[in-house]
Amino acid sequence: MERHRCGLLAAWSTAWLSGRVSYDDVIDAVVDDEVHRVAGLPGQTDPVPLGWALSSLREHGETRMRAVLPVPGDPRGLPGPGAFSTAAMQAGEGVLGSRLGLTPDIGDGTVLWTAHAVAGGQPGPATGAVSEADPLTVSEADHDLAETLRAAARALTALDVARWRPEVVGLLRGTSHGDRRLQLPPGHDQRALRLAERAQRLVDVLDLALADAPGGAVTGHDARARDEALRPLATAVRRALMAAYNA
Repeated sequence: MERHRCGLLAAWSTAWLSGRVSYDDVIDAVVDDEVHRVAGLPGQTDPVPLGWALSSLREHGETRMRAVLPVPGDPRGLPGPGAFSTAAMQAGEGVLGSRLGLTPDIGDGTVLWTAHAVAGGQPGPATGAVSEADPLTVSEADHDLAETLRAAARALTALDVARWRPEVVGLLRGTSHGDRRLQLPPGHDQRALRLAERAQRLVDVLDLALADAPGGAVTGHDARARDEALRPLATAVRRALMAAYNA
């Protein structure tokens, strides 16, 4: 399952900046078993431990960080043209404040974060390449995800996806329950936590459903129809994750 480090870092660093969690809590929640370093922090010439970024965020007056999960054609949440937006689009994720942004480069057991100065601060009106922060509330994102999931399930049934990917059907039926996989800060909206968990389980569904069928059981026509059916669900999942992490 794809692990959105930026969602965790955004939620936990915001909680730290507001005094709800400790420095060590943030590191424990985000780092896991990987080695995290940060390059490009103001005043630093070499990569430094991730924790140094927290201090830098506070020194630069940040009070809240947001996760962005852009993809080509949907730059939602990006602040406009610049190094941060380019790197976040390439990575598919980023953490954005009013003055600094962070983007990850994920290697084998390592994550190298790059700090970027963000010109113009938080996103403004959506003009040209500039995109507004996602306006969806948690309840709206939850509703949209549920509606889109039902439509995708109907489309996949019509395509007889169970014939060539039977695991997908089981995952679709299991997205409303299951073991908790995410750890968000104390005080984080519990509706947002449940939404994030459900959306992350749907990442599993998308990864599996979009994979080539074993033995070539899916034709080119089937693959195009499948991709078309799942595209709205992928968008709804990204928006749900952003709404949940940024609640």
